[in-house]
Amino acid sequence: MEFKAARLDTLAIIISGFTTALLVGLAILFIFKTPYGWIFSIVMILILIISYLLSPKRYLFEGSKLIIEKVIGKRIVILLDEIEGYAVVPDLKKIRLVRTFGNGGLFGYYGIFTTAEYGNINCQLTSLRNIFIIKSKKGKFALSPLDPLKFEEYFKTTVAGITGKLEKFVPVKREAIKYASALILLIPITIFVLTVVMLLSLYPHLPERIATHFNLYGNPDAWSSRISFITSGIIPSSILVVLNIVLFFIVRRATVSPTIPNFLVILLSLIQIFVSYTSFDTYWFNKNNSHVIPFPYAIAGFLIVIGLMLFVYYQKIVKKKN
Repeated sequence: MEFKAARLDTLAIIISGFTTALLVGLAILFIFKTPYGWIFSIVMILILIISYLLSPKRYLFEGSKLIIEKVIGKRIVILLDEIEGYAVVPDLKKIRLVRTFGNGGLFGYYGIFTTAEYGNINCQLTSLRNIFIIKSKKGKFALSPLDPLKFEEYFKTTVAGITGKLEKFVPVKREAIKYASALILLIPITIFVLTVVMLLSLYPHLPERIATHFNLYGNPDAWSSRISFITSGIIPSSILVVLNIVLFFIVRRATVSPTIPNFLVILLSLIQIFVSYTSFDTYWFNKNNSHVIPFPYAIAGFLIVIGLMLFVYYQKIVKKKN
């Protein structure tokens, strides 16, 4: 039995349209304005293509299996005899939903999301309305069939015929949730304070005119007065610390454990440290005519660290919890 996925909802259409226009525009800009810009352009276009190909297409009942089929890509198989229950959510936007490791609207909503009420969910959605959350021994899965009433009727009859019974499961009560401690926010706040102290202490030792921007090879391509050393350091640092605090409290209210908001704080704190490093490197170049670390190596090293953190996060936290 086949059930098509619902049509993209209004939010997904807006996100898909805006993101497509943005990435195509950036791809064109990179080609004409950036050294080796064609590399970045290919990445932008690949994001769009892969996002579409991985979006859910239909849900199939084949024998003792429920299969989530994508446009192209690995199919997700749920064994019917491992299903323990299900829940129906009329509107997923009305509960606190946080993207843990997934796509939040570009041609669909798929990947790992988390809510305070239902925990980690492997979402395979094209709409946030009339959602089925299926609880199995391998985790929870969310589906958005085009015809939810027929899907529920067939689903209940088929699964009950295999397992003997099928019941709706109850979401976690708010009072049972263990929230992350806000004390972890001392990390980004401390980094911000130390960054400001560093900027103010180094400022008097700079010449009146300084190099403020560098190309991919580390050569200066823009200059300004030394006051820009303060503004270019404090502004991004201020944005990051505020973003860190705001996201922590948003994510904390939508998770059943402190792991995810704590990881988010640590990840953004690393970005804060890198921004602070770039300010120090700007000072160092203007004083010594060289970078602390060769520019390409510094960027590559930072990206590798972030990539490794995300990989470990997925393998040890997201995949394990799901």
